[in-house]
Amino acid sequence: MYRCVLCDSYALLTLGLLPDRKLARGIKGKKAYEDLLEDFQERLAPPHKTFLLACPTCNAFASASDPALGFDQVKQGEYLRDGLAVLTPCDLVVFDTEELPPVYRDEANQGGRPKYRLCQGVGPAGLELDKSRTGRLHKPSLRPFGIEIRPLDLPDYLAKDSNALAAAVREACAFAEATLEAGECEILETEDKEIIENKKAENERSASVALRAWRDDTCGGLPVLEVWKEAREAAIANASDETRKRMEEARASS
Repeated sequence: MYRCVLCDSYALLTLGLLPDRKLARGIKGKKAYEDLLEDFQERLAPPHKTFLLACPTCNAFASASDPALGFDQVKQGEYLRDGLAVLTPCDLVVFDTEELPPVYRDEANQGGRPKYRLCQGVGPAGLELDKSRTGRLHKPSLRPFGIEIRPLDLPDYLAKDSNALAAAVREACAFAEATLEAGECEILETEDKEIIENKKAENERSASVALRAWRDDTCGGLPVLEVWKEAREAAIANASDETRKRMEEARASS
């Protein structure tokens, strides 16, 4: 489960495939399955990592359309297929700071309505999707688990101008993408794979910390789009020339 840094939507991220639990038989089989789940969680659900994902709500905004007026599975699919989707910075959700993000499994019958149930970690026993069929969660269903469910409160200059909102989303995504890519171009004078991987992980963590600080500190913990003017000013002030150029190009393309 992830939360979009820009709009505060919650949705599901597919991390991979898991074998059917029914195949785990006997004490050894069940232990092996538990070990597999733990390894899956540790490898693919790091709590510190910021992902770039196609948030359904932000893609509705980026297309200058109202997400309540039909930005559904079909339109989302078209955006993804045609390479039009924007990728927004998103963080995996944790319900216990001492635990890794929980992992869910779709236990629905083939062809049936998705039924996501907790299979590893600490979190709600089940998750309720909204009606968009994009993997977005029905936010009110998360209230019992300490998640704030108030609606997104956009400033008037974005709420009343769909083109301005589209430009803001695309510019914010360009900043996030450039931030996460910043360390990837660094050249290390070594062929030691372990050193390279450790440096890559260090750069990834630093970039994720910077994006979280953008929301937590600059935006006071609010969704970035709610305080876009301040968030944009801070992004530009701390950005490299290349990042500013990408932000300008993204804004111009909307």
